[in-house]
Amino acid sequence: MMKGAVIDLGTNTFGLIVFRETASKKIEVLIRDKAFVNLGEGGINSNIITEKAMKRAYFAMEHFVDTCRSFGVYPEQIRAFGTSALRDANNAKEFIDKICTLHDLEVILIDGKGEAELIYQGVRSIHNFDTDRSCIMDIGGGSTEFIVTKANTVLEESSFNIGISRITQLFDLSDPLNSEDINRIKLFLEYQTKDYFKTLTAEHLIGAAGSFETYYLLLNKSSSYDIHKTHLLPLEELHKVLDFLIYSSYEERMNNYWIVDYRKDMINVAAYKTKWVLNQIGAKACYFSPAGIKEGVISTCF
Repeated sequence: MMKGAVIDLGTNTFGLIVFRETASKKIEVLIRDKAFVNLGEGGINSNIITEKAMKRAYFAMEHFVDTCRSFGVYPEQIRAFGTSALRDANNAKEFIDKICTLHDLEVILIDGKGEAELIYQGVRSIHNFDTDRSCIMDIGGGSTEFIVTKANTVLEESSFNIGISRITQLFDLSDPLNSEDINRIKLFLEYQTKDYFKTLTAEHLIGAAGSFETYYLLLNKSSSYDIHKTHLLPLEELHKVLDFLIYSSYEERMNNYWIVDYRKDMINVAAYKTKWVLNQIGAKACYFSPAGIKEGVISTCF
């Protein structure tokens, strides 16, 4: 039986999936893991990876590779890929070369369009697209991807450098956010996406993992969900959750059990961005997809 692993070197978090193919040719996940590396901290808007961020990244990669080995998965069976922070960093080669030296592991940089395609493939593996137009959204630390579909046909795939790490480092935001902060974020989103949303409408917004998982946890007060299907987030209740997050203080988020620690810093900005997109496209329904880019890699690269 085939075994393999996927490592996503994201701007905020690094993610790992170790899996095997069963005798019936189905994928069985052996373990999932995440590390909050904050690779973009202190340098994402100047296109560098800082030394502190690199040290955290090396530590996370060592842990992930050791985990893979414990399941009998070795570097030649691992697909590792870097996204926004790494593809934009002027010193990315230094980091990638060291990972290769330390672990004999190749890290592949994918561009925004490639990232969007993998996200779509991941969501498609668990979501039944109907005849309505849908917009898949993946909120990252460095970039955010949008994939517009009609039934099972992809109409367009786009990536914009509007990640939440970029925003929180670009602006000196208040705690909690005030009206001036929200207006600056709004203007930034409008400027970076230009005319993209002026003609885009979609009945459904599908959020790929990440922040949308937090919305699900807050709505359902449960961390248990079926990873093999998407989950409807009732729109009226979702907007209440988004408003709570947007206007929450850091202390309120710190004291909220359902917000995982590594999202407490930036989930207020992610919530505003989600609400802004919902309003821009006129969505009538919103879904949380547990599957995203890593699952897309499994379905297309093995």
